[in-house]
Amino acid sequence: MSVQNESRFIEKRFTPLITSLKSVGEQYLLIGTHSINVTQSRISSILDSGASCVVIHSGKNSDLKQLSQRFYGNNDVVLLDREFQLSDLTTLGRVAVGKIVDRVFVNLDSKQSLLIRDIFEQCQKLRIPINTHQRPEYSTFSICSTYNDPGQSGLQIAITTNGQGCLLANRIKREIVSRLPQNISKVVSNMGHLRERIIYEDHNQIIHSHFLNKDLQDLGFGIDEDVWESHKLNKLVYEFNVSEKQLKMKRSRWLSQIMEYYPLQSLAELSVDQLADQYHKISQEDNSKENASKKQRNTPDKKASNVNDADVQVSTTASSILDVPKKGSISLVGSGPGSVSMLTIGALHEIKTADLILADKLVPEKVLQLIPQGTETFIARKFPGNAERAQEELLEKGFDGLQKGLKVVRLKQGDPYIFGRGGEEFLFFQDKGYTPLVLPGLSSALAATVVSNIPATQRDVADQVLICTGTGRKGALPNIPEYVETRTTVFLMSLHRAQVLIDALLEKGWDENVPAAIVERASCPDQRITRTLLKNIPQTVEEIGSRPPGLLVVGNAINVLTDPELLKYDSSNTYHIEEGYEHVGFEDNVQKLLNI
Repeated sequence: MSVQNESRFIEKRFTPLITSLKSVGEQYLLIGTHSINVTQSRISSILDSGASCVVIHSGKNSDLKQLSQRFYGNNDVVLLDREFQLSDLTTLGRVAVGKIVDRVFVNLDSKQSLLIRDIFEQCQKLRIPINTHQRPEYSTFSICSTYNDPGQSGLQIAITTNGQGCLLANRIKREIVSRLPQNISKVVSNMGHLRERIIYEDHNQIIHSHFLNKDLQDLGFGIDEDVWESHKLNKLVYEFNVSEKQLKMKRSRWLSQIMEYYPLQSLAELSVDQLADQYHKISQEDNSKENASKKQRNTPDKKASNVNDADVQVSTTASSILDVPKKGSISLVGSGPGSVSMLTIGALHEIKTADLILADKLVPEKVLQLIPQGTETFIARKFPGNAERAQEELLEKGFDGLQKGLKVVRLKQGDPYIFGRGGEEFLFFQDKGYTPLVLPGLSSALAATVVSNIPATQRDVADQVLICTGTGRKGALPNIPEYVETRTTVFLMSLHRAQVLIDALLEKGWDENVPAAIVERASCPDQRITRTLLKNIPQTVEEIGSRPPGLLVVGNAINVLTDPELLKYDSSNTYHIEEGYEHVGFEDNVQKLLNI
């Protein structure tokens, strides 16, 4: 009978118990260094947990040297260069536990299976937890794939497949972590702090001190003793009318509902004052409902009545919790070169859901037409001599919108971080307490070459790409790069000072006969591409005029895909112009697909 019961026990599949162990001060034993990377990872994790370890190494000298260099000077790591002995299990531990090691990690070659089995059996007899690398049958515990919050909030997320594959566990962990709010560290820290204050601090410090002054003022005290109103002395101060046990129970229930119903990201921003205000409001509502419910408690089924009352209170509290002012948000969004078909889905979503849009002056009309009617929109008033002040105006409007709780979208041409001052704006709003969401856009520096039929890189022609600005800070000429024959160079914000820039390039040793192209309004219906030679750029710009936004491309890859007959320049023909974006029909189809 006992044999049958034992058989049933073995066949039944049990779920392992996952725990979070406090390891401070414990002594662990690592046997073998067959996989040196695993050994180093184990040691680092052990040290991070506050424990110490002894490593018994009997393998390659190079592994021992690597471990010695990695953990040199750390007194919590002891390296022993010798063979393992079973007696090590009972002689290398802490004195406080009879020198028995607290935990064992085995990392031996599979050829040492007999030794692995002996270690496992001895650990079982001594009741020492053991983990054997890639041998779950010789393990009493497994190592989880763990995410430790880098913000040190205390958040840990552990994933285990219980021997079904550590790589799979790592993959699952990454998938879960990628879906956490970016401010999860602040969420955990903030809620832990509030939980400690609400539940464990004396209620006189949290509730009474927050509202006592307010209640006393309502009673006539604390404002002006000569004009206090005695008729308010009979007002009931509700927080004084409950026992400590009842008050603590209500606070606990209230906090649990906040954690359960409030948006996770927003928990990072809640303050004690906000919670106290909500608690006072909720307490008053609950007291009103309790007084109303007393009239119904004379019915025979009091128990059912009490349950219903509790349900009503929980529901009311949950809805009240959500009544907290919304914090504004800011996103820096790249709108691409101008074509709606080159707008990212993320950018389209931000445009459609914004409360306030702050757009660059050069964001094309096609993109601006996507903004819903009624959405407040401000276009940057940047013109020569006013660029800095216009930028400050945009930042001020953005910050003002954030303080009002608006969703602010900073719509930028191209990509925010490619000569778009996106980094400066990120730091500005971050310093104000609002970390922006940054969505990349197709930079005109690269999209312009594609729509111009210019392969920025081409085997045996161009093996590198350089993106430069033609206008530095406060209009100064930037540092001029050296000339590289196999490079495609893109100059942004350069056409308005073409003569100065080309003179500087030629002075730096650039080939005056290298192909060059002026690309304007890239991907827009009125796109214009002008091909010429570097030395002809200033004269060409003067003759054809400007159609901003535009950029300059220089390099031998410019003419690779163009008919050579069109590029035969002479004194009477110094450039070739191509008008219009040839894929306008495709653009229209995309807009129909998106219903815009």
